[in-house]
Amino acid sequence: MMRRGSLNRFFVDPSAISSGRVVFPLELSRQIHKVLRLDVQADQVLVLDNSGKSYLVQLAGWQGKTLTGKILETYLPEQEERLELELAFSLTKREKITWILQKGTELGVTRFRPYVTARSLDRTLQPEPSRMLRWQAIIREAAEQSRRERLAEIEAPSTFADMLKVVPQDGLKLIAWEEANPKEQLSANFLSQITAEPVSLVSALIGPEGGFSPEEVALAESFGFIQFSLGRRTLRMETACLAACAILTNLLENQA
Repeated sequence: MMRRGSLNRFFVDPSAISSGRVVFPLELSRQIHKVLRLDVQADQVLVLDNSGKSYLVQLAGWQGKTLTGKILETYLPEQEERLELELAFSLTKREKITWILQKGTELGVTRFRPYVTARSLDRTLQPEPSRMLRWQAIIREAAEQSRRERLAEIEAPSTFADMLKVVPQDGLKLIAWEEANPKEQLSANFLSQITAEPVSLVSALIGPEGGFSPEEVALAESFGFIQFSLGRRTLRMETACLAACAILTNLLENQA
């Protein structure tokens, strides 16, 4: 039997798992057969249902145009997520969003909150359904690659003000701003100054390419956000997103 870490991983809807069998959706069936070229009568894969549970599955051939599999073993979650990391970012060009969603998922983001503000490059508040499906597919593929047990969620785009209203009140809320005092650079020392308790939920807010206006920073602060700096260098928006996520994950994911 192959080690779980070496198996191809696939997220499926829980409804696809029943009575010791898995029925793979059409898109995944094609990927398994045409792209990965697995033996559809014998190879083993790991199936995840987004609850934290995973299943060792042996492929068992076709049922019409979809593949089926037999569950050989069920694994309970090894451990609960220790950090919920939300990333709020400005809508921007397609390739930048792909990068943010993909790498953000790899770095442990649990929820993405795209928003529109005065300086956003893309101000589409009601994207086509195909666009949301594409974003979800990017997250799913990145989660499978990085061995996540749960998928990150992505909210529909909203205005900056509306986004601020729905960010959880019980977590640590941080806003990156190039005008922040360099002494407030994101670090273990900075976090210890602004919170005395272990952090299990943090929301990081990154501005658009043109940066936040002072009025927008003031509005965020009225909702409890605290300014922080990412250093003396001016980073691209997508770089700032990933730098903040990497630093917060490193500082908070394994805290005592």
